[in-house]
Amino acid sequence: MVIVFVGVQSFAQKTIKKYVRENIVSIKNISPDSLDFSDLEAIGNAIGDSRIVMLGEQDHGDAPTFLAKTRLIKYLHERKGFDVLAFESDFYALTDGWDAVEKKKDKIEPFLRKNIFSIWTNCMQCDDLFYNYISKTYETKSSLAITGFDSQSHGDYSKEKLKKFVDSILSKWQVPLVKSKEYNTFLNFLDSSRITKDTLKYNVFINQINAIIDNVPEEFSNSYGLLLLRSVCEDFKSGLAFLRKEKNYMEIRDKQMAENLKWLAYQKYRDKKIIVWAHSAHILKNPDLIKKSVASEGWANMGHFFTKDSLAKKETYLLGFTSKNGMAGRITNPNKYRASPAVKNGFENWVPANVNYAFVDFGIFKKLHPAVKEYFPMKGKWHGSSEAIWTEVFDGIFYIRDMYPCDKSKLADL
Repeated sequence: MVIVFVGVQSFAQKTIKKYVRENIVSIKNISPDSLDFSDLEAIGNAIGDSRIVMLGEQDHGDAPTFLAKTRLIKYLHERKGFDVLAFESDFYALTDGWDAVEKKKDKIEPFLRKNIFSIWTNCMQCDDLFYNYISKTYETKSSLAITGFDSQSHGDYSKEKLKKFVDSILSKWQVPLVKSKEYNTFLNFLDSSRITKDTLKYNVFINQINAIIDNVPEEFSNSYGLLLLRSVCEDFKSGLAFLRKEKNYMEIRDKQMAENLKWLAYQKYRDKKIIVWAHSAHILKNPDLIKKSVASEGWANMGHFFTKDSLAKKETYLLGFTSKNGMAGRITNPNKYRASPAVKNGFENWVPANVNYAFVDFGIFKKLHPAVKEYFPMKGKWHGSSEAIWTEVFDGIFYIRDMYPCDKSKLADL
């Protein structure tokens, strides 16, 4: 019996390896200036009619990945009709704030710099996207709207406006707390949460906001304001779980990010095609199919919650990224690290050594071999290999042979 199992397992992995080697599509370059998109047509064909495309990254400082994603965004916007770009950044600032900002270069670019995480806006390899392309689309007939879905309220716009916005909706809803002596303390905690470690204050705030949510008037039950309150509440729950060193702090955040993204996709931008920019650990689906290891913490993530909805799953294409060699690290941390070597019989070593960039569509594989669901090693979640049924975790993979970390942007401070 064991011999039969090993034989089936070996056949399955050979099938995947053979498929990758025979169906890999070479990508000529990752330069955002390369506007001959013919080499990206294979990715476009794989995406097909998908309305939501999620672009991952192994870490938040992967310079070649950011270049590749910028080029892909241009292709998706100009050739495939995608007109919304959603970042793993401040939901309120990039929703309410983006709607409010004047759509001119000298207004757009400072807004992006101050409200999208600096791991991207301070990275030189993202300069073309943030300080050239996005604002230029507003000089054409096809603009690229910006939004965000992260429950963490970190942007300058949120620091300036969130408390006022919350006050306005609670007053409109005639929430009893507004007239209480605790109200100012409640509002002020929205600003102080990032500097306090007082778990008691966290608990009081969470209980208050939960009571508000539970008693919202029926006519506001599907409103943006209520979703925002839930997002704020979950952010504080995640922060409290982190302070208590509880393992679910990331899952709390990811579940709310999925809810925010669903609202963007199916309410605010329901007639639009959306590109999602986030870490691969957030966008991947079926996380239970990644074997537990140092690179797999076992928490349910945004992609898992988002694709539990059958329509969202059908309309979404998840593009993961992997790399073979090199260094990694974030622009916010001076310490860089060497990426773990690719496993000898892993995905990265199935790609010919002379190929710099490539794409593999797992969708075709699943159609050709629907019964084959086999584990194989790949660096699909972080810069370390994990064994997973990767064909069920991502819909396709963008391969980069040599990784290197971001350089500091000279435009971010202008």
